[in-house]
Amino acid sequence: MAAGAEGGGRLSECHADREHREQAIRTLKAALVQGRLTEDEYDARMSQVSASRFHAELAALTADLPVGRVDAPARPPTARDVRIGVGVTVAAASAAAAILLWQPDDGLAFMTFIVAAVTLLVAPIVTVGMMVDVRRQKRSGGGQLPPGPTPSAGG
Repeated sequence: MAAGAEGGGRLSECHADREHREQAIRTLKAALVQGRLTEDEYDARMSQVSASRFHAELAALTADLPVGRVDAPARPPTARDVRIGVGVTVAAASAAAAILLWQPDDGLAFMTFIVAAVTLLVAPIVTVGMMVDVRRQKRSGGGQLPPGPTPSAGG
């Protein structure tokens, strides 16, 4: 009788549907991209996703992975990101200066000036934050090196 009660309890669990499986697959793919899973772990868990019948089984496959935004891998900013931020700031300043010097009387120029002004308010703050983070990474030695040519040993 105990076996029947245990089986009845198992049947009362929520069955895994397509939405639950897709969420588990997205989480596992993001974990692979972020380096939280090896390819072997990923393959093993993906085969378990298709074999899982209950929501609890799917949840167990992703329980050790962080919860949150899984569609974009997190990476620290690099020196290239800082250069892009500086370039955006310079472009916005140039656009704002050109519009002020030209002094057109149409709505498109006004909207362009507003966008450039807002960019001039936001881009430097974000860029300085990235500069501080890149500098901290370089000092700690644990950060990602910016992409660039590697010196060859042969000369």
